[in-house]
Amino acid sequence: MLSKILTVARLRACRFSEDSSGAVAILFAIALLPILMAAGGAIDYAASLRAKQSLDTMADSAALAAAEFASQEYRNGNSNWNAAGVAAGQKAFNAGVAPGRTDISVGAPTVAVSLSGQIMTATVSYSAAVRTNLMRIAHIDTMNVTNSMTTSVTVAKYTDLHIVIDNSQSMGMAASAADESIIQTALGTTCFLGCHLPTWDTVASYRAAGATLRIDVIKNAVVQSLSGLSSSTAAGTIRVAVYTFNNTLTQVFPLSSNLTAAIGAVNSVDLSTDGGGTNITYSLNSLNVILPTPGSGMNAASPKGAVLLFTDAVQDHEQWHASSGWTNDPNWVPYYPSVYNQWDYQPIDPGGCAPIKNKGYSMLVLNAQYVITSTDLAEQSRYGDIQNIVLPAVPANIQACSTGAGHFYSANSPTQITAAVTSMFASAANNLARLTH
Repeated sequence: MLSKILTVARLRACRFSEDSSGAVAILFAIALLPILMAAGGAIDYAASLRAKQSLDTMADSAALAAAEFASQEYRNGNSNWNAAGVAAGQKAFNAGVAPGRTDISVGAPTVAVSLSGQIMTATVSYSAAVRTNLMRIAHIDTMNVTNSMTTSVTVAKYTDLHIVIDNSQSMGMAASAADESIIQTALGTTCFLGCHLPTWDTVASYRAAGATLRIDVIKNAVVQSLSGLSSSTAAGTIRVAVYTFNNTLTQVFPLSSNLTAAIGAVNSVDLSTDGGGTNITYSLNSLNVILPTPGSGMNAASPKGAVLLFTDAVQDHEQWHASSGWTNDPNWVPYYPSVYNQWDYQPIDPGGCAPIKNKGYSMLVLNAQYVITSTDLAEQSRYGDIQNIVLPAVPANIQACSTGAGHFYSANSPTQITAAVTSMFASAANNLARLTH
């Protein structure tokens, strides 16, 4: 009996050792924790990324606030501009932290502000702990996120902008080929140069037909840029004076910080009704006489200065007055190359710009290209003289007239002219900003 019992016991022991029916449950129990950790880690990591994006946006905004406020305090002469910028950045960052949010714990941000030349740079660094959910089962309660955001802005210096618009009769040319077509179709003429003199006024009829003239494009672009300045970080640091010229210079708006009034003055500019010709050299010499010596631009009492000249860069010796009709301009100075005929055309003379630059002004010049069509060439030989002798010298003279790279432009179409005018104002007013991360 004992041997039989022992034999049965051995058989059952062998069967038990070979039975694997509970192994799956054991293995699943062992693998469950890593599976939950992986899934929970992915969910909590995604949550930490969303929190970081939110904090990056806050830090970016805080850096911009710090840079702009420091710039403002610097312009106002506050010697503690750096500390003021740091405080503004910290305040802006802290204002963005939701007080009732318990899933993120954010430490005090580190804000650094510095000035290099005219570039004010602010950096905001933060460190935060984002509370986990599923990973807490592994005793991982938080995930740390850190980053730094940097913003650089150009300090807008106090600046006087002297806007000089050519309103001689040649600025009455059609603004584009489409406008030429409008004039020819509606009025049956192939003269695409509008005139605005009492004895010969075609401007009103050209505009009534729906055509845009070159001076209209210039005016609209200047108004657009002034409107942009009035709502930019440069507002309050800019004064504007507006002039027109043909044979002589006329101030149509005195130097003022009232940009709205300046816009109104530009809108009222039109082709001259007296004078008629173009004497850029004499007009610039007249401007130089009345321009004050510019300053550093770091305070309101010492503004720096810029002259923005908009012209087609072609001069002639004609002038027209109601009392005398067409006569020669007594202030005309011959300049090579010139076309010596009834009109004596010549390109802009850089010598007219030199005294203004020597006084310390930035000189920004737009060559609104003198347009000559095949119809013009067929009708009047003078256009061929301008095209072959005068215009080839204009690009180099425009460059020499300016204060260098980035201060001279050449444009033809209305779109090109508007883009050039916008760039000129942004450069002259230092109204530039950039963000880097």
